Amino acid sequence: MKKQNRLAALVLALLLALPFASCASNEETNPDDAQTTVTASEGTVAEEEVSEEPAEERLKPNIPETADFGGDEIYFLHWYHPSWDATVRTNRDLYAESLTGEAINDVVYNRNMKIETDYNVKIAFENLDLGQIDGAISKAVASGDDTYDVVYPRLYEAASMYQKDYFLNLFDVPNLDLTQPWWDGNCVESLSMNNRLLAVAGSLNINDKDATAALAFNKGYAESLGLANIYDIVLEGEWTYDQLISMAEGAAVDTNGNGVMEDEDMWGLLGGHDVMSAFWFGSGELMVTKDADDIFQFTFGSERSVTAAERVVSLMNQNWFLNHHMIANTDDTYYTQLFETGHGLFFWMRLDEVTNMRAGDTDFGIIPTPKYEASQDNYYSMVSQHTTGLMSIPLVITGEKLSNLGIILEAMAAESHYELIPTYIEESLKTKYSRDAESGAMLDIIINNRVFDPMLIYNFGGFADTFQNWGGANNTQIASTLAKSQKAVQKLLDRFIEANMGE
Repeated sequence: MKKQNRLAALVLALLLALPFASCASNEETNPDDAQTTVTASEGTVAEEEVSEEPAEERLKPNIPETADFGGDEIYFLHWYHPSWDATVRTNRDLYAESLTGEAINDVVYNRNMKIETDYNVKIAFENLDLGQIDGAISKAVASGDDTYDVVYPRLYEAASMYQKDYFLNLFDVPNLDLTQPWWDGNCVESLSMNNRLLAVAGSLNINDKDATAALAFNKGYAESLGLANIYDIVLEGEWTYDQLISMAEGAAVDTNGNGVMEDEDMWGLLGGHDVMSAFWFGSGELMVTKDADDIFQFTFGSERSVTAAERVVSLMNQNWFLNHHMIANTDDTYYTQLFETGHGLFFWMRLDEVTNMRAGDTDFGIIPTPKYEASQDNYYSMVSQHTTGLMSIPLVITGEKLSNLGIILEAMAAESHYELIPTYIEESLKTKYSRDAESGAMLDIIINNRVFDPMLIYNFGGFADTFQNWGGANNTQIASTLAKSQKAVQKLLDRFIEANMGE
């Protein structure tokens, strides 16, 4: 076991000493993928072992380190949802007004000040209600107004925008090197088609990390049930639907004995309709893939993809699963509070919930979405289209302004890769009482294996919405339901392909 402990110590050392790369598909820019197959250790690695590991050599972007852009303004436009004002879903990675002592705020402030000083620019920022961004960009593009340099529409509303002629091909932006580790290689590979890419994730932002699907588990309740070490199960590659179902079923208790599962009872899994998509993508299946010519194709419908969907529908309709979307007048805070007050073993979440829950009294761990089967090559984590946007650049940004913008974005992303992302990970590991080091390996797996299915971005024929509702509807007739949707999906997909086949 000493060999295993040393190996696990190395894994955690890498997690804590190195910034987290968000690229998952390119071996050259993401050498840490091998960490996901490391054998689990017995026990927690000591802090002093971790701190002895050398830091990663810092790569420099292939751009001028300094320049004088004459005080030009770099203007970011970001989606905004007023009902989320009190949560971390409001933007916190592009702009900070001043130093406050809050770790992420101060890293963002210092990053922006460095970029402004190095390049003599001014970073400006505006939030706009998510329902108004389409109109604002449409008007700007039609009139040639180049006020907005960078735009982040929320992905749920962006589907229609990305099917209009609003945004530049990011591969054509001078000085933007999308092969670098500060741009998410999995996102680039998944969302590009015919060498065209309209939106991208990268280290510049943590909002898309916050939108990544994961599970939390109640450590105290798991221990009281005598469950095996769940972290070890994950690292051994054995964390599957079957494992979760077995544990969740055994954890559910009708505490008042009235024969009905209610708020005060103990639930096996707390979640919502999103579990349908998140767990299915955890199987490694995709709805839209690419053919040999780099063209999107609708591929949902294989035997494995349908069987996996049926398994998730069945899971979501067990009496130990609470789907808050099936309960009138509730929102995300409803089932979050149930977990925080100790009424569930597992909790489906986006990673933004980690920040919201760390101040609570429930000691919880973070684990990835389970696999469909243990033989699956990896764990996969969906990025929710409901709580994030990706970086896009309007068509009207051209010439020298576009070249300078490429330099600024590359510089901001590179700086963020070594400052913002490690801070985000470190803050995610902190609890009210201690540091949750074990969750570090889990966050590595989750963030480095994220899913950016084009269907979630473009929602062809509304299929992403249709699919997500199958669990709540207890739809066991998936093949026949698919047959009804396929024509509409293919029609809009063909239209998108045609519009993006030009040079």
